[in-house]
Amino acid sequence: MKKIFSLFAAVLFAGSMMAADLLSIDFTQGQGDWTINDVNKDTLGFVWAQSNQYGMKASAYTTAAHATEAWLISPEIDLTAAESASMAINHAMNKGNNTTLAVLATMDGSNWNEVELSAWPAGTNWTFIDATADLSAYAGHNIQIAFKYVSTTSNCPTWEIKTVVISDGDAPVVEEADVVFTGDDFTGQGTSTSGSPVAATKDGVTFTCDKGYNDDAHSTLRCYKNGVITITSETEQIGKLVFQFYSTYTGDLDNEVVVNAKEWSYTLTNQARIEKLSIYFGEYEPVVIELDTITVTEAIAIAQALTPEKGKSATTEKKYAVKGFVVGISSTKTNTYYLADEQGAYGDFQAYQCATVDYEVAENDLVIVTGKIMHYYGEGSSGEYHNYEISGGALEHVYAQGIENIELTEKAQKVVVDGVIYIVRDNKMFNLQGAQVR
Repeated sequence: MKKIFSLFAAVLFAGSMMAADLLSIDFTQGQGDWTINDVNKDTLGFVWAQSNQYGMKASAYTTAAHATEAWLISPEIDLTAAESASMAINHAMNKGNNTTLAVLATMDGSNWNEVELSAWPAGTNWTFIDATADLSAYAGHNIQIAFKYVSTTSNCPTWEIKTVVISDGDAPVVEEADVVFTGDDFTGQGTSTSGSPVAATKDGVTFTCDKGYNDDAHSTLRCYKNGVITITSETEQIGKLVFQFYSTYTGDLDNEVVVNAKEWSYTLTNQARIEKLSIYFGEYEPVVIELDTITVTEAIAIAQALTPEKGKSATTEKKYAVKGFVVGISSTKTNTYYLADEQGAYGDFQAYQCATVDYEVAENDLVIVTGKIMHYYGEGSSGEYHNYEISGGALEHVYAQGIENIELTEKAQKVVVDGVIYIVRDNKMFNLQGAQVR
């Protein structure tokens, strides 16, 4: 069994491999087909709002707390063929408690019943936590889910929801971490202007950042630009590191990094608040990633089918791998590129603010971008316009034949050994030019 090192989070999801996702949405990519019912906004313009950083966010505090009620309601979810069902969410809450918040379910759109969550945030920080709920009582029916936000002048929390997944199986097992580092482990360490060394050790694992600062207000650790993060293990190899940064982070550190050593370090290219950091100990196991590889033209067709009406936006629930040529690079948006097929079609398709980019990208490069496809269909002063993009994923150059379509159809994973990037596939290691090295 793998040990788990988790910074600022004590639990991870270990979902059943047999369960199928009946609804899956990442609210940092858009609101999707979810609707908002403002029962009472008081004098506020809105209560629920979508944020690319925090997901769907409900708050009724401006210069003072307001008494409000607003619901975030899902589209219809088909559980008619399910024998059991469950929900998993990732959410945060601060500046109040959950006594006025609720998760509800209905089979007829009128009669709503409360659904019990496995965990609520403490209400004293901005840390996102995972939670599950058993929906088996609704198996065999079409249902809707609602997140009900109610505030008062004395309890006015902010509730943020990043992801929601409804599956036709039992609730995922929430596994306790073996080693947990929290903000308390770094209390009083570092300086808030340019950073200074911060460090903590637990169960033989040491985390350091030479330009850090314990940000008590956010219960996170801030590491500054050019700061060096170092993680060491006394007794076991580090098998996998998983980083999740606030969306303001624009450096080139991958969300997932694999190293085969007892020590790992990385120099940040930009300041970052570390919200959650996990290390898996043990033997490296390649991950199977099943993605449909499509052209830019095919991606546009998918996007147009998502949103046929003006004034609407939508995002695919599944991820795709879009293959195309770079025909432009945004001068204002970080890690954003314009892609076209070989014939030059749809040069306005954006690889939008990619989370990771393997190295410097130039025009005419052939690349694969993974992520969710999004389409916004609007009308402005100059007429109709469309915004096609794939966002939130990774951009990889298409290398030699031996490396083409890595991470798409085979067991493959990018690994870093002694600072050099390789691809491991079928227990063989390749360099980025496609040559096998062992």
